[in-house]
Amino acid sequence: MSPFMLATLGGLISLGSTAFGSALAMLRFPGHRFEPWRLPIDFALGLMISAVAFSLVGPAALEAWGDWHRLAPIGLGFYAGILMIAVLHRLLHRFEGAKGHQGQLLLAMVLMVHNFPEGLAAGAALVGLDSAHARTVLGSIALQNIPEGLLMVVCLRALGVSALLSFAGGVGSGLIELFGGMGAGLLLRESAVLLPFLLATAGGAMLTSVVLELGEGASVKKRVLNSRFAMGLVSVPVLNGMIGLLNF
Repeated sequence: MSPFMLATLGGLISLGSTAFGSALAMLRFPGHRFEPWRLPIDFALGLMISAVAFSLVGPAALEAWGDWHRLAPIGLGFYAGILMIAVLHRLLHRFEGAKGHQGQLLLAMVLMVHNFPEGLAAGAALVGLDSAHARTVLGSIALQNIPEGLLMVVCLRALGVSALLSFAGGVGSGLIELFGGMGAGLLLRESAVLLPFLLATAGGAMLTSVVLELGEGASVKKRVLNSRFAMGLVSVPVLNGMIGLLNF
């Protein structure tokens, strides 16, 4: 399979997991409001940090430590991801006028924008990483995409969008990941040197998204020091171990 097709497959996997999460948000449970879904969101935040540390940035940075030629693209990519989300955050806070819904709109936009580097990472992983590492990256991205797709629908519903259009918006945010995967295929078809940069860009965007989401709440300490967040933090090392056992 060509690099472009492999990267597109990675983007499709990301799209599918986001669409699945969006579909979950359409389920109805008597007696429950949207707030119970805070459980998977806290899990997703922990998982995103874990993915950055153990899949997208950490392993490559440790391997390249001491070699500035190899560390440079990782650092630049990580900074590019941070800058991408930080600029979006600043623009929305400056120009968004509906104060009552600013938090929901900001979170929805951050989710959509950071989906592109996530798709880049999913596509790049299938093209440039060994099978075990690629499965870890894809698995961690797919796992946290489920509550992200769900959260996108919740945000749109809070903004007054109809249920059907909110679901379409959740799936549409997943399409951004497909485009990211296809973009990775086009870039890596020319040069595999871009792989560390693309993965680090996704890592920087994901980490910044977590920090901004935590910062929007009034009880950061309470959200971080809970079992759901902790489960997310350990999920990628556990996934790595499971894949290692399967490959043994």
